[in-house]
Amino acid sequence: MKRTVIAHGTVAADYGVVRAHIVVEGERIAGLTTDDAVLHGADEFVDARGKVVLPGAIDMHSHFEDLEFTEREDFTTGTMAAAAGGFTTVMEHPLTVPLVTSAQIFRAKRERAETKVVVDFGLWGALTRPSLPEIAGQHAEGARGFKAFMPLSDPEYPHVSDAEFLEGMQTVAGLGSLVLVHAENDAILRASLAALRAAGRTDPLAHHESRPPFVEEEAVHRAIYLARHAGVRLQVVHGSTPETARLVAAARGEGQPVTLEVCPHHLLLDLDDLRRLGPYGRCAPPFRDRPLVEALWGRVLDGTVDSLVSDHAAYTHAEKDAGRDDIFEAPNGCQTIQETVPLVLDEAYHRRGMTLDHFARFSATNGARVAGLYPRKGTILPGGDADLAVYDLDDPWTVDPAAQQFTKNPWSPFAGRRVRARLDRTIVRGTSVFADGEIQVAPGHGRFLHGREPMTLPDPTMAASR
Repeated sequence: MKRTVIAHGTVAADYGVVRAHIVVEGERIAGLTTDDAVLHGADEFVDARGKVVLPGAIDMHSHFEDLEFTEREDFTTGTMAAAAGGFTTVMEHPLTVPLVTSAQIFRAKRERAETKVVVDFGLWGALTRPSLPEIAGQHAEGARGFKAFMPLSDPEYPHVSDAEFLEGMQTVAGLGSLVLVHAENDAILRASLAALRAAGRTDPLAHHESRPPFVEEEAVHRAIYLARHAGVRLQVVHGSTPETARLVAAARGEGQPVTLEVCPHHLLLDLDDLRRLGPYGRCAPPFRDRPLVEALWGRVLDGTVDSLVSDHAAYTHAEKDAGRDDIFEAPNGCQTIQETVPLVLDEAYHRRGMTLDHFARFSATNGARVAGLYPRKGTILPGGDADLAVYDLDDPWTVDPAAQQFTKNPWSPFAGRRVRARLDRTIVRGTSVFADGEIQVAPGHGRFLHGREPMTLPDPTMAASR
């Protein structure tokens, strides 16, 4: 097997921060050691002196556009951008056309993705009214969990009534799987949209006013209650308020398995940015005002928020520009996957005092645990997959989408932002997939992470001193 040594780095994983060489044999980590003897005879030598080696980040929430809307993004360009952003695994959501309502469609999507991805990937199944009879079939095909929308999101992706949501939760609970929920109160949201339309409001802030914090928070409360009744694990996606985090923490305090993810745009941007960005800042939930952003950071730093995700949603410039004069004409979603980890790492470590081991848990370990990928993914342990990201935390750069992004339609809500955390290299199962500013592998390098595949370490006895 090929032997690779990532040498002289500061290794930051969920269990702590150490100075060590990482020895990789084939696709797996063989050990961590301070013995310089391992520096001799390696097939590949990566000098990480002065740099930090983190577990490859796990993106639990990304949207690519295979099978139908590949002019926006596809599995190749999307996972290239993920690799260039330090993600080694992505979990793609089922809000695609055709909607993933059956095991057959799930299988077709998986088989297409397997030929195109450059990082490892998993797929969430759909929890919608049409897909309720197909949940077990999608699970058998490899779905690691099932996504539900409480509000109307897209005519192609039906939202669930409470009765349908509960029925789906009970089915998923019987499979021992996970429910993911986009939580917003549909009735209040529709009424707010109608009132703003009647008032002639089309400005960017009208979008925020249509979805005030309690629209999210009420739905989170209801989803948690229904999940408790069904006895199912619940992941609240893209939480945007500190009250959402408090509700999750309270449920966990009572022993309920509820987890929470957060996006970079809800941590780094606020209402001033929505005014500035206009249609390019329209997403759901919307950006919040600065006091709520600061309070949400408090919940990140105290560990209430489990994981960092991108919620990458690519659109063409023409689609976004349609909302220049009417914010409601722009589709919901921000293009973020390539900037998510370095920007939040910069903010968390340099400006807010988050320790590197905490960031490893936030960006990788916790997501891997929720998705059932740990300890093969999300950590740096002997026997685990050699999924690693090497960062220079003292090398400043500026976000320039046109020059940097691998996405099909380069743009970013973070354009022009100064960052002090530069990704040097991304390694997936022992192979450098991103280095020297370029993608180093062909489409198809990534592998599908089947929902029924055990994720135990294959050989936990491998010597750490090798």
